[in-house]
Amino acid sequence: MAPIQRKWTIGRNTFHFEAPDVLWARFQGGCCLDEAILLVKLYRELGSVHPFYLLSDMEAAGGIDAEARRYINEHVRQEWLLGVIYFRTRLLHRAIAKGLLLAAEMTRSEDDPPSTKIYFVSTRERAREFLVQLRARQDEHRV
Repeated sequence: MAPIQRKWTIGRNTFHFEAPDVLWARFQGGCCLDEAILLVKLYRELGSVHPFYLLSDMEAAGGIDAEARRYINEHVRQEWLLGVIYFRTRLLHRAIAKGLLLAAEMTRSEDDPPSTKIYFVSTRERAREFLVQLRARQDEHRV
């Protein structure tokens, strides 16, 4: 029996969970505060049960409102995420992602876990290949 995939839509953005630990996202257009609140709720719901990898298609994504960016930075917990892989990104998305990562590092206390690693690759297929590499690296560190 195939694993059940759960699906969500937040604004124009779509998400589906692929067991055991991958959340695929397709971001389209900008992100406002209401969408950021729902996004954090989704990440919390999944990450509280088991940390996950976020693989995001950014081809049609827009920017993030300042309030939304602040909300995400203040409420997403690093322990929810095993890693983030963005694909089909533009310079704008890279800058936003790096800015969120920098803000998270600057505001974390010494008791907080280090920030989640963010990676950029060209295609969905490359994202899947890179995920295999990340898992292999993590397995090496556990041994």
